[in-house]
Amino acid sequence: MSSPTCAALLVIAACVVLQALGLSLQLRPNNGRACLQQHHQELVCLAWTPTVETPARDG
Repeated sequence: MSSPTCAALLVIAACVVLQALGLSLQLRPNNGRACLQQHHQELVCLAWTPTVETPARDG
């Protein structure tokens, strides 16, 4: 089984488990947050500093 196939199966399994537990994962890459929620209440959040891409400079 190839790596992309394994990754896809892991994602599907994780989604099924989250649904069974009544949880949802909210990704907000624009403000650098990912939150695990249950009934619209945030249980756990991860935050990161969004990367700022700068155009390549000649040099």
